[in-house]
Parts: sequence; structure tokens; C-alpha cells
Amino acid sequence: MGKKNFKNLYKRIKSELGDITCKISYFSDNFDENKNYAGMIVYAVNGNFAWNNTGGKASGYKGRSFYVVIQCTNNWPSDVLKDVGNGQVHHHVIKSTFGFDYNQDIVCCGGFSYHNKQLKFSSLWLNGRSQEGWESDGSKYLSRPEQILVEHCFEEYKKF
Repeated sequence: MGKKNFKNLYKRIKSELGDITCKISYFSDNFDENKNYAGMIVYAVNGNFAWNNTGGKASGYKGRSFYVVIQCTNNWPSDVLKDVGNGQVHHHVIKSTFGFDYNQDIVCCGGFSYHNKQLKFSSLWLNGRSQEGWESDGSKYLSRPEQILVEHCFEEYKKF
């Protein structure tokens, strides 16, 4: 998230969970370089680095930090796409995956997209606002360490 201090967050997660891995969600769509995608990397839910999902597509599944969800936006409903650039695509990813509403700040995560064959690191809604237990640096862009992490995860996702 344009996290104010992503390095400290990373260290806390590593201290609590040990080895860190990026998990590409089963609820991610297959990659096609000619399509557009919205993605998020989740660091915590309700302040926890490991959690049980209770809503959305992921209901009944466990999650942990660095859980990555990437969904193709090409066939999304027009009411979701009308607010591209205003955070609505990332709201849709959270809502469909976890069942959380836009105004619930309980998912600590960063947002990114793949648009016109280019990976982008902006999300006004996810990166530019603080969420439970974590402060944003106010930027709509992921911090540089987050960008490096997302670049790695996206390369792994393309093999998915």
C-alpha cells in the first residue's frame, strides 16, 4: 500500500510466520497477455497474518500474508468498470474474493493492475488509504519494495 513502513510490516510478518511465500489464489484467472487484470496482494485480514476466510469465493479456505488474487476485468459488469481509476475494480476483487464491503478497512493489502500489456502499481482505494493496523503513505502507488514483490509474484502468476 504505499505502506508508510513496508519494511517493518514485512519483518513482523516474517517474525510471526517464518518462511514467506507468495500464494497465488485459486480464485485468480488464467493469464492472457491480451487481457486486462486487477490484482491485490494481501498482508493481513483483521490484523492477522494468517486467517480463515468466511465470505466470498474464498469462504472456507485459509489465507496468510502475501496471498495474491488477480482477476481478469475484460468481462466484468459495466457498473464495476464505470469507475476505473476510482478504486472500484479493486473493491470488486476484495468483495468477490472475501465478501467485504468497500467501507470495511479490515484487509491490509496493496493493489495493482495489468492494463494494455503493462503492469501498473496504482490503486487509489487500496494504496492511498490506511487500513486496519497499517498506515498508508498517502500515495496511490505501491512503495518500491512492494512493487518489487508484486513484480516477482506477477511473474509467478503468469506461469499459473
